[in-house]
Amino acid sequence: MDIEQIARVVKLVESSQLHEVTIADNGQSITVVNNLGAQNNVSANPIEATPTHEPEQTGSDVLQVGATYVGQVYLSEDDATDDLVKEGDHIQKGQTICFIDELTRLQPVISNKEGVVTAVLVENGQNVEYGQPILDLSGVPI
Repeated sequence: MDIEQIARVVKLVESSQLHEVTIADNGQSITVVNNLGAQNNVSANPIEATPTHEPEQTGSDVLQVGATYVGQVYLSEDDATDDLVKEGDHIQKGQTICFIDELTRLQPVISNKEGVVTAVLVENGQNVEYGQPILDLSGVPI
């Protein structure tokens, strides 16, 4: 991807009703998020273009599960229930691990990996960005 292609995508998203677009090319991807009218907008620039890559493994069996939306993360379904996943839990591919409040819609975050949770990297109510790591996993299932 070159800078001219990225600039065209940013302009298209800015002038459209789209909230977010991700474009992948040759193992690289870029996500353009339109924050016009978004709550808690702290950026002076309403459009952000953030290149994203697959998280690199820090050890031979350490994996990460990242945020699939931009918004506020909730680790449980509501205030009355326990967190969906905790350190030491074994999670399956396809399991809901948390929810993200994206523009007043609660979106589930589905794990794309399987393993044992070694660390929860976010706190309940914390704002997260697309691709931000939420969990560290050990790739060795129990």
